[in-house]
Amino acid sequence: MKTANHTEVRGFVFQGFSNFREHQLILFAVFLTLYLLTLAGNVIIVTIIRVDHHLHTPMYFFLSVLSTSETCYSLVIIPRMLSGLVGLSQSISLVGCGTQLFFFLGFAITNCLLLAVMGFDRYVAICNPLRYPIVMNWRACTILASSVCASGFLLSLVQAVAIFRLPFYRKNHTWVSEFTFQGFSSFHEHQLGLFVVFLALYVVTLAGNVVIVTVISVDRHLHTPMYFFLSMLSASETIYTLVIIPKMLCNLVGLSQPISLAGCATQMFFFITLAINNCFLLTAMGYDRYVAICNPLRYSVIMNKRVCVQLVGGACGIGLIVATTQVTSVFRLPFCATKVAHFFCDIRPVMKLSCVDTSVNETLTVIISVLVILVPMGLVFISYILIVSTILKIPSAQGRKKAFATCASHLTVVVVHYGCASVAYLKPKSENTRDQDQLISVTYTVITPLLNPVVYTLRNKEVKDALLRATGRKLS
Repeated sequence: MKTANHTEVRGFVFQGFSNFREHQLILFAVFLTLYLLTLAGNVIIVTIIRVDHHLHTPMYFFLSVLSTSETCYSLVIIPRMLSGLVGLSQSISLVGCGTQLFFFLGFAITNCLLLAVMGFDRYVAICNPLRYPIVMNWRACTILASSVCASGFLLSLVQAVAIFRLPFYRKNHTWVSEFTFQGFSSFHEHQLGLFVVFLALYVVTLAGNVVIVTVISVDRHLHTPMYFFLSMLSASETIYTLVIIPKMLCNLVGLSQPISLAGCATQMFFFITLAINNCFLLTAMGYDRYVAICNPLRYSVIMNKRVCVQLVGGACGIGLIVATTQVTSVFRLPFCATKVAHFFCDIRPVMKLSCVDTSVNETLTVIISVLVILVPMGLVFISYILIVSTILKIPSAQGRKKAFATCASHLTVVVVHYGCASVAYLKPKSENTRDQDQLISVTYTVITPLLNPVVYTLRNKEVKDALLRATGRKLS
């Protein structure tokens, strides 16, 4: 616990163009015009590149990504600047400022790196024209674009966290600057045993998911939409566990350290982003199985590479938007207590530390939970109703068995994943005790990520065959 006798600064005010007060209306008109031209131009570029198959080349792929990034970049800054020019509120919360800084830096760095990648593309096209289709293939372009985006936002995160770890205050008020996890204090005599169990499960989870991603990447037999989604899910689950479990393990062996407000917000942001990303990836996998079984002749057309990338990007985008909304709403609250009755910065335990009524935040959390849990879960089960009805029409018993087998692994993961999420976030907040809530949380933070490597390796013949090929053993 760390408090100080200061007035806590919970927001900033932009001075903006206050030195040009008499010209602000003109500046508003000029900047609004430029902004609308920028938005319209970038939207036109992205749309034309998308619909015209002559522009489906690496050069225009990178240009469309750059235009999309530039559009988001301008959205982060200019609307607020325009509202300030016409006399609307110039204030911004600490979390809002941190969020704006994070996205500003993320998109700015991404744009710089994208321009470098576009330079490399032109170099290959002109200096190695015969090898251009091989060097700049679809997979290479996707990896370059994804790496650039990941690098930009990782550097942005480091910078934003470094800045917002600094104290911003005035004197004469108690200011909470960090939290402490209570963790598994109710199981004090069993903490060493819990550490050993959770560490073993964590190592198996990490190893299993890394093996799945590696095998799918190197074995060409698994370069299909189904396994592309599986590799994305395994990668997401790996990062998801990295956000939570290492700190939990440290707390279990007495290495507990307080976590700053910025650190807590960061952990919550990535936890929510990846958890929602996993929900919608499972939905995309359900849709993939629906198309494969109910429309097998059109499968390769419907589930082409572009659609697969768009589905993954959509899942991640929804996660980022929801996480930004949730974290901003939680960390706008004033906090009076410092002990989080949990082992990580989950939404409800952190809200309980607030000094004010959080009923509005609770309502927002329930609404978001319904949208990101029940909606994708409903879509998955609709897919499986259609799948089952199609399978039952298959005349041969062997054909029905094979069709059911391709869905069994995914359905197992879906039931456990959505089941745990529903119990954790859709139940009445006072229904369970703290210990029961923690046990439920352990299920979806430790057990559920283990399901991917276990279910998809032990019950999936294609993955097992790929593992045998990778280790040089003969298939039985």
